[in-house]
Amino acid sequence: MKPQRNRKQSQQSKEDRKRDRALVERVTSGDQEAFAEIYKNYFPRVYAFTLRRVGDAAEAEDLTQETFVQLYRSLPSFEGRSSLLTWTFGIAHNVCSRFFRHCSRWMVGPKEARELDDKPVDATIERRVDAARVLVRCDEILETNRRPAHQEIFHLRYGDRHSIRAIAEKVGKSNEAVKVSLRRSRAVLSNHVPELAVVLDNVAQSA
Repeated sequence: MKPQRNRKQSQQSKEDRKRDRALVERVTSGDQEAFAEIYKNYFPRVYAFTLRRVGDAAEAEDLTQETFVQLYRSLPSFEGRSSLLTWTFGIAHNVCSRFFRHCSRWMVGPKEARELDDKPVDATIERRVDAARVLVRCDEILETNRRPAHQEIFHLRYGDRHSIRAIAEKVGKSNEAVKVSLRRSRAVLSNHVPELAVVLDNVAQSA
């Protein structure tokens, strides 16, 4: 029984890694909703991992956000040799280590501490991470306040960045009906997601 169970676990691991690679390919090809999916699935575990190490909720939140910034930056080099979650935890570990080195430098003074070689965070990457976080929050609100058809229209527009015309053709509605759906979804979200402009701005900049 044990060899058979091991074979099943090995096969599942291969399938999981295949899904990871496919998800990463979607992100690197510009599918913003794919990164939102990674963020939604991994955030709770990465945050818990970080909180256990720094012991402060506010610092853990900041370091978790930094982890996802670094994750987004590193995805083009992901080869699938480990799971994407393991890769993400490795980044979180490095982010926490840099945090403690910064603390040490502050305590002993800049003359005694080695300068860190961190690269500046690209503003575009920060916007993508922020947008992923907002899209996750939008999903939560829309799931309880809008029908699936309207959720799909919102995702097509702000997740996949399709044009109004392309969305109308895909869902079989008029351009005006799509616009009305989007306006009503935005109205629902505006009361619950103050950062909604992050998503809208990203769409406008990439259109």
